[in-house]
Amino acid sequence: MLVEAIDKPMCYRWPDGEVQLVPGQPVDLPESRALRLLQRAPGKVRAVAGDPILAVHPGSRVTWQSPLFGLLTGTVAAVCVDGFLEVHHPLTEQPTTIPLSWVVRREDVPPLSFEQGA
Repeated sequence: MLVEAIDKPMCYRWPDGEVQLVPGQPVDLPESRALRLLQRAPGKVRAVAGDPILAVHPGSRVTWQSPLFGLLTGTVAAVCVDGFLEVHHPLTEQPTTIPLSWVVRREDVPPLSFEQGA
């Protein structure tokens, strides 16, 4: 998962090493490490959306970084053409519109298909 520092450079250390994060220079980290960093440093780092994340459809499950609630996961109800998604919010259980830029991960859920015939 690609992550980058938001305002100023920072160093992220873990038992096996470290990485320097600089604004505007995404770094590819293992997903588990990147999600932990996003939880521990809200407002200091962000996920950088990549093409696979943008390929969402109704029924996809996505994880997003909410500025208010941190990391949340919900099901996509609708994809808007203006860079927003309508998702089922896991805390309020209500439809909520979020910017696509908040999405940090998606689960591979195949799109619905309708078969003809019997």
